[in-house]
Amino acid sequence: MKRLMAVSCIVFLFSGCALVGNKKSSAIPAAQLSELGGGTVNVVYLQRSTTTENVVAVVSISGGISDDSGMVEDTKLMLGIARNDHRVKAVILKVESPGGGVNASDLIWNEVMKFKKSGKPIVAFYNGIAASGGYYVSVLADRIIATPETWTGSIGVIMQVADYTGKMKKEGVKVTTIKSGPRKDMLSPYKQAEKADIEIMQRIIDSAYERFVHKVAHGRNMNESIVRILADGRIYDAQQALENGLIDQIGYFEDSFEVAKALAHVSDVSLIKFESKRSVMNFFIMGVEIPRRLPGLYYLWMVEDLSPNE
Repeated sequence: MKRLMAVSCIVFLFSGCALVGNKKSSAIPAAQLSELGGGTVNVVYLQRSTTTENVVAVVSISGGISDDSGMVEDTKLMLGIARNDHRVKAVILKVESPGGGVNASDLIWNEVMKFKKSGKPIVAFYNGIAASGGYYVSVLADRIIATPETWTGSIGVIMQVADYTGKMKKEGVKVTTIKSGPRKDMLSPYKQAEKADIEIMQRIIDSAYERFVHKVAHGRNMNESIVRILADGRIYDAQQALENGLIDQIGYFEDSFEVAKALAHVSDVSLIKFESKRSVMNFFIMGVEIPRRLPGLYYLWMVEDLSPNE
């Protein structure tokens, strides 16, 4: 019976309906869907105009930003559709993310840069949390709007490495490492970190930090010296972010829609949301995939515990 219900739910979703929150929202009919991105994404109407085919499109960055979650590819696809379709007059980049991988964040930033070159406006809307990489990917937006209770900022880079040596000694475990050079096992969790290893990684982190600061200064049209004062890794609430020039307005989603229309010089448009077909399939058939934490640098606030499971 449960299997029958699950199959029925999947069939219902792909028959042309989608859910937004707790409300039903009609999806674009198949013929129109094939026109907008060739049917490569699901498109849901949030607000429909009866007089024009022009739209403002919502692209979401939700959860941890990683290379292996499909987020980069999905964002590239959605922004590409929005950039190339004449009916899309503006984009709202809806961000609900504490950040994530340095490389993944930069790849999404690059896609936003490509969209900016189209001349179409892009408005970032922060809903609850848009920190570190979540801020990085959206700093090029023409306008940034955050809800009153949003936390943002956390401008900086972090890397953490576990040290299992104490536990290994307690359990009587030894590891033999055969390597081609003295730094080949640098920052291995099976040995105490060496000063030289930390110095090497600190230079890499400092370099990534410099790029972050430069992008904030460029995107927000701020002096880099001012950005450095703000970029000590701390979180800012919406009011603090507004006072420090990190955002432009405190408001809600409907405010971001109005701003997007004003910047695009349109008044009567439909509001649509792009949704990844991959995410729908993964949720109902494969389950929700949790991105793996790989070794590396992160634009991320609140790094989770990296200690081994007991």
